[in-house]
Amino acid sequence: LLQSSEGQQRLSVKIPPGIADGARIRLRGKGQPSPVGGESGDLYITVHVQPHAWFRREGLDILLDLPLTPAEAALGAKVEVPTLSGKATLTIPPGTSSGARLRLRGLGVKDPKTGQQGDQYVVARIVMPRKLDEESQRLIREFDRRNPADPRKELGW
Repeated sequence: LLQSSEGQQRLSVKIPPGIADGARIRLRGKGQPSPVGGESGDLYITVHVQPHAWFRREGLDILLDLPLTPAEAALGAKVEVPTLSGKATLTIPPGTSSGARLRLRGLGVKDPKTGQQGDQYVVARIVMPRKLDEESQRLIREFDRRNPADPRKELGW
């Protein structure tokens, strides 16, 4: 609803798919009349995109955090994930670390001006169980003994 000196006017505005937050849309001749010539100026609308519950946007790319069990991350798995256009099956490679980005090519946002297509990145987030029984703890200690590693070794702390 546009409020002007002539009253209210309802406008219908087409928002192009893939428009970025903060982008402006110009409506020619829908602004205030010029004090000199009487012709109406342009009206600019600033677009504010609401955040999504699962997806975040970086440029044309879409990011999705994917919770994984330690077993899925260590051994690999096939997991169904949501995309902007439905669901996709993603292969989690064995040995995936938390924070790893797995790409789904061409499933990001399409630039409305250039037609360039972004990708979707699925970010691995390993979720540990809150409580482990004694046998599980023993197995993890055995795993650690058999697979010694120091993930902080190269940091130089």
